[in-house]
Amino acid sequence: MVDPIKVYPAKPSKVYFYGTCLVDMFYPDAGMAGIQLLEREGIQVIYPEDQTCCGQPAYTSGYHDEARAVARAQLGLFPEDWPIVVPSGSCGGMMRKHYPALFKDTSDEVAAAEIAGRVWELTDFLVNVCHITLDDLGEPTTV
Repeated sequence: MVDPIKVYPAKPSKVYFYGTCLVDMFYPDAGMAGIQLLEREGIQVIYPEDQTCCGQPAYTSGYHDEARAVARAQLGLFPEDWPIVVPSGSCGGMMRKHYPALFKDTSDEVAAAEIAGRVWELTDFLVNVCHITLDDLGEPTTV
C-alpha cells in the first residue's frame, strides 16, 4: 500500500531540492531559478550534494533492476521529514508514483513509500502548499 501524499498544514520552513540529472547537467540556471522561487517564499532550501538520477530513464526503458539500483542511492538523501521539491514533472512522477512499485517486496519498500509521500513537483508545491500569488507584469498580448 502506498502512503498518501503528506499534507502540510502550513508552509514548511525547509525543503529538500532534488535538482534532477537533467537540470544538473544541462539546465543549472533553471534549477537555481526554482531555488530562488522557494527562497522568495521564505523557505530554506537544502540541496543534498550526493543526489544523482531518479532512475526514470532506465525504468521507462524496461530496466527495472538498473533503475532500482540508481533510485536506491537516492533513498538515504532525505532523512528529515521535509518536502522534497523536484523541478521536473517526470522525475517527480517517477519518485512519487513509481518508487513504491519499484521497491515493492524489498527491504527498501517502506523508505521508498515514505520518500514518495513527500515528493512535490515545484509548481504544484508553490501553488498548493505555499499558496503563491504572482502578478502578471507583462504587456498584454494576443496569441
